[in-house]
Amino acid sequence: MDGEDRPADLRLVGPALAAWVGAAGAGLTAPAPPVLLIAGLLLCSVLVCAVLLARRPHIWRPAATGLAVLACLAAGVLTAGVAARGRVHGPLADLEGIRAAATIEGTLTGDPRVSPRGNTQLVIVPLRVERLSADGRDLRLRQPMLVLATASGWADLLPSQRIRADGNLASPRAADTVAAVLFVRGPPVVVGGPSTVQAAAAHLRQGLRDAASGLDGPRRGLLPGLVVGDTGNLAEDVKDDFRVAGMSHLVAVSGANCAIIIAAVTLLVRRCRFGPWLRAGWVALALLCFVVLARPSPSVLRAGVMGLIGIVATGSGRQRGAVPALCATVLMLVLVSPDLARSAGFTLSVFATAGLVILAPGWRDALSQRMPKWLAELLAVAAAAHVACSPVLAAIGGGVSLVAIPANMIADCAVAPATILGVLATMAAVCCMPLARLFAALAGVPCGWLVMIADIAARAPGAQIAWPTGPPGALALVAVTVVTLGAVRRRRGRSLLAAAAIGAVTVELIVMVGSAGSSPSTG
Repeated sequence: MDGEDRPADLRLVGPALAAWVGAAGAGLTAPAPPVLLIAGLLLCSVLVCAVLLARRPHIWRPAATGLAVLACLAAGVLTAGVAARGRVHGPLADLEGIRAAATIEGTLTGDPRVSPRGNTQLVIVPLRVERLSADGRDLRLRQPMLVLATASGWADLLPSQRIRADGNLASPRAADTVAAVLFVRGPPVVVGGPSTVQAAAAHLRQGLRDAASGLDGPRRGLLPGLVVGDTGNLAEDVKDDFRVAGMSHLVAVSGANCAIIIAAVTLLVRRCRFGPWLRAGWVALALLCFVVLARPSPSVLRAGVMGLIGIVATGSGRQRGAVPALCATVLMLVLVSPDLARSAGFTLSVFATAGLVILAPGWRDALSQRMPKWLAELLAVAAAAHVACSPVLAAIGGGVSLVAIPANMIADCAVAPATILGVLATMAAVCCMPLARLFAALAGVPCGWLVMIADIAARAPGAQIAWPTGPPGALALVAVTVVTLGAVRRRRGRSLLAAAAIGAVTVELIVMVGSAGSSPSTG
């Protein structure tokens, strides 16, 4: 049997899911010490059994997957449970209850986010608190904290900067992954500068913003968001259009950004007479430079890994090896950083990559029998990513977009040119701003196309429908998707789905016309 015709290797799916579920559950419940002790004993017992059974292949082969699932489940519970108990029952817990005044010193772990609140702006700053003075106690610790500030000076901070601030402690929400929240009214005191990598990233990002400043309208804010996820200058109405159209992933650093960079550099080095290892080195170097540009936060590093897996799956035709690579990546990330197990961004990245790896190749091959191969590729990739991510988006309250697949298909042709030209503008801004502005002006053309597509799609009748949130909503959407995919395989089912879609659009148009006709006229 040909290597490409063999079924995907799914042996690591069970262990990866077990570690993910164990870490998510333990992080949410902060299990008691006896539970952690049982998890530790189970992990040790499984390892001992594995060593003993390894000498008996006839028993080891059928038992290996089951033992791996138990070991990964126990490891997920153990790593996430220890971290969760440190947050929930650590030294900050007593101080939070009395909303104690505190002086903290810590290091920023991410970009500050600005959230408008009426006439003021609330700045949300993630940091790792390393020293805390409150209620007569001076504590040294390493716990994640969220600072909520209304004073000036917070929004301009960079990741890895060390700051000192005074405020009042408060308890986080039950599902949060931080140990405490600090409400601050005054400006921060900077006691340490950013790292060299973060400073270089800030300089490059500012260069891109300067190069894009000559663009008009929403394109000025979209280009930095499209290239490096910098949406500070992107208007809220444009963000809403992208969300309703199912295109919000374009304005966040995702595996797609990294895949575009990897693909562009791969095509470039293939023209050179480099050996395979040297070509791989150039691609890895380009990916590393892009990670620096987008700031090496955990989400960006995750996107880089997912993008690498996606490009291997779709470009090399080795889908059989891509699934184990994805599972191994999930397993490693969840055990190293257990908080990712409850991260919506992590879940969307994994599901989107799984859609590209598992669903897209088969759909592409089936569609290519009825349409040109390039069109089949576009439709398969857009549909696979949408089908894979829709249950997650529905669970977190994002509704269900009915225009996401056609919108992303039409927009896809503009994403790669805008991203590559944006990266070239960023590089040129270091030494030649006129050249950078030229690249930015060229990138503005595909950016304008994306804005137009998002605007049209978001205003289409029935662009987004309400859907139940939480796990019930996700399970309901999975069931509807399975039924729909089953119906698509049959001619009668396709006819019924087409009739239902036409009927739904007709009803939506009648409702819209009726609402417009019944609205009171203004004289």
